[in-house]
Amino acid sequence: MENFTTTFEIPNSIAEGLKKGTYERVGGVVREVGSKKVVTWLREISPTLIQSSTILSQFGSAASILNLGVSVIGFAIVIKRLGEIEQRLKILHQDVKQLNSKFDLVVNANFCAALDLVRHAFTMTKPENRLNMVNLAINRFLEAQHIYTGYFETALAEDIQVADEYLSLLFLTYVAKTRCYLELEEIETARRCLQEGAELLARSVKKFVENIFPYLDQQEEDQFYKNHSLLIPPTYITMNDVITGVLGGWTTVKPKIKPIFTVPLIAPIFPLAGLLGGLMGINSSEKEDKPKLAQPLQKIEAMIETYRRFIAYQTEVEVIFKLDSSFQDWLQFNSSTQTKLDKAEFIYIIPSQPLDLQLCTYSIFEY
Repeated sequence: MENFTTTFEIPNSIAEGLKKGTYERVGGVVREVGSKKVVTWLREISPTLIQSSTILSQFGSAASILNLGVSVIGFAIVIKRLGEIEQRLKILHQDVKQLNSKFDLVVNANFCAALDLVRHAFTMTKPENRLNMVNLAINRFLEAQHIYTGYFETALAEDIQVADEYLSLLFLTYVAKTRCYLELEEIETARRCLQEGAELLARSVKKFVENIFPYLDQQEEDQFYKNHSLLIPPTYITMNDVITGVLGGWTTVKPKIKPIFTVPLIAPIFPLAGLLGGLMGINSSEKEDKPKLAQPLQKIEAMIETYRRFIAYQTEVEVIFKLDSSFQDWLQFNSSTQTKLDKAEFIYIIPSQPLDLQLCTYSIFEY
């Protein structure tokens, strides 16, 4: 691992690249905008750190249930996140009668028990006992994964207020499984787990954004466009282009007839019915008829940030695989040989040369 250096202070070249837009932060990595090569990994010094007063806030961060690196989100942190989500669900379920909260608590309890199981498993000295307990926990993670997927779909159909919580739980099941495989040094299996998760979670986040977008007021919509204005610039398109774009996944769209309206082609996030209705001048009262949803823009941004951090986890596992290293060796970069700076929030892991880590991902946006 001699090709990496660590520091508590962000290098000037990286800070300048972020300011000028030649670099971008995607979850816990900083990479070149054009080539997508990784130039830095970010690691929280405190594992419980979610928000930062420096680099994250400066370059556009939203709250996320995930830490910046898979190497700093251990089983104890997943248990903590699970407890936080459970408390929020208890409050929400007081007003949401159609979902079975008692059954939710049983599933959460099983998930938490499985996390405790693996924590104890990795303290065992006999490999066969350790492996048996970890496999039992992974089976419980798989069960929770399927249940939370069903809960998420139900929440989208019945009450969007709790959908993001179930989607967050789904993220945690994949993180817990991946961490198990990494601790067992099953790096290839961890890669497959993250790839599988990236595909399913991309579809789920897209559904969530599509369903929550009608809750945004005009100011929030404007803010969303501003936050994502660099993805694809606004252009003139036609009604035929809208239908083609929605059904075809918003590929490159060329006007076929005279333009009749303008819309930013930033992402496949628009519900077809709502978009077409608005474009044809139909004043739907659907948005007003729905219950008030607290901070919908923040929910969208937080879920996008969570997905980006999940994708960044893939870069960690990919570099471990490419270097034919071990997970334990990679964990050493969570501590630096330098003297810790006062008020330092991150460790920066910097490769000697930008790394080209080609990932088979399923992005909800063209990041």
